[in-house]
Amino acid sequence: MKMHDEINKMRKEYVHEQYSRIVEDFKDYEKISRVKMLDEIYKVYDDPDNIIDICTTRELKFLKMILDNKSEEDFKDKYDWEKTTLRDKFLIDLKKNIPEEIIKKVKQALKRVNWEEKQKTDELNELLVSYCKIHGSVLLSEVCQFGSNITEINPEIIWDHMLNNRLFNYYVFIIAKNIDGIEDIPVAIFQDYYAIEEEIEKQRRKQRIVGDKKIDLKMAKTLFYNEFDINNPKIIKFLEELEKLPFYWFLAIDAIKQYAMLNLDRKNLKEFIKKIPLMEFADLTNFFKVLDEAMDEMPSGALNGYTPNEAKEIKKKMIKSKKNKSKKNVRQKNACLSKKDAELFYKIYFGLLEFTNKKYKINEHLKIYNNNGIDPSEIVGIIDKYWENKEAVTLEFCLANPYKFSKEELSITAEFKKGIRDMFIISKFELEYTAFMSDDKIYMVKGVKDNLDNIIPSLPYAVVTSIIPFKENLVYDGVLLGLDIKMFNGLSKLIEKEYNVMLKYYHL
Repeated sequence: MKMHDEINKMRKEYVHEQYSRIVEDFKDYEKISRVKMLDEIYKVYDDPDNIIDICTTRELKFLKMILDNKSEEDFKDKYDWEKTTLRDKFLIDLKKNIPEEIIKKVKQALKRVNWEEKQKTDELNELLVSYCKIHGSVLLSEVCQFGSNITEINPEIIWDHMLNNRLFNYYVFIIAKNIDGIEDIPVAIFQDYYAIEEEIEKQRRKQRIVGDKKIDLKMAKTLFYNEFDINNPKIIKFLEELEKLPFYWFLAIDAIKQYAMLNLDRKNLKEFIKKIPLMEFADLTNFFKVLDEAMDEMPSGALNGYTPNEAKEIKKKMIKSKKNKSKKNVRQKNACLSKKDAELFYKIYFGLLEFTNKKYKINEHLKIYNNNGIDPSEIVGIIDKYWENKEAVTLEFCLANPYKFSKEELSITAEFKKGIRDMFIISKFELEYTAFMSDDKIYMVKGVKDNLDNIIPSLPYAVVTSIIPFKENLVYDGVLLGLDIKMFNGLSKLIEKEYNVMLKYYHL
């Protein structure tokens, strides 16, 4: 049978979804017909290697069984996954026949398969795709690093695999995004969650669970070939109860997956299930209990791949850790400048920034000097410009002395050029100082108007800021740009260990 005889009977939305996964330069939904989409898919399959590349070993073996004329009995109650995925790729039809248009290419592909190599590729795809599946969306670099750590394969090889392997790209969509002002960062999105990718990011920021779920090859294989982790007894029970309900159970699967991925309140999900035809009069009390128990065991992208139950344990440990830290950390006293010195610091620093702004014509409408109500976000670009040219600007300022500073004030100003602007990890609150950790040094810094333990919510805390010598102390410049960096488990202990051995600097 020819697939072209059947293609117009299929929903165009379904055809386009599969077409966009298989064809690299796919056209928009409105600009292409079903027949043209099938033509483009079969052009991909004109190269038998592409058929090998887009299939797993299990799918290729199933195609071989069809060509070997296995009986219907051989297929009964077996190979549901293979049948579904091969139909989605238009490699078989509903009757489990290989379409006439591609049967020669399939035969050629099966003759070329290196089964041992194919199995190794499958194992890599199982791992990488499952990692994307539990996160929903994730930086491609994180997927690469994760895969390399587990398999010990060179990251460059894994990176090339993710960009070029057809099976990986069938399940994972790679896009370039602008993140924190940095353009064209590759992000991997599991295809089923493409429509809710922005909501995943929103919920991830909102729910803020630090760390990444550990996943091994056994778990990856289970997740790759199944909607859920069917090794989990609670999920098995849920699937059994779901199939007993008097409706087409698969109607609820996508909604359940999305609610699990976003870790949303399940009230609306349950209302949705109640409204499915034939369910209005069903007693769902027990089913909803089983559903809750199962969803508590499902990984969530909003929770960085952890399940809700795992996230609860993480939060318990975080609360316990914060309590222990609060016992260890002293309340800061005299960890900032005096009111008089704080006013002098801002007088000098804002004078330098005003001078920088005028010199480089960054924002001609902005007044910085003697402006007590300035928004820090307005002057970040000016701050960066000053620190890029700190020696020249400071020297010119001191020579011009545009604000008639005294000799003592000019002497203090001249020291600003020794300051540094970088990323630091605020690692510890001491009684009179706050520790800013860089790669190889710890700077003991004063706050400006307030002790930093009144400003920073919790430690460790990653920031971009400037550290400046001021009189007999080091101070930060009053602007902390917090960085959304994942703090992996055990980081606090590692920082504490480093803190105890690294040199402390009170002057530059």
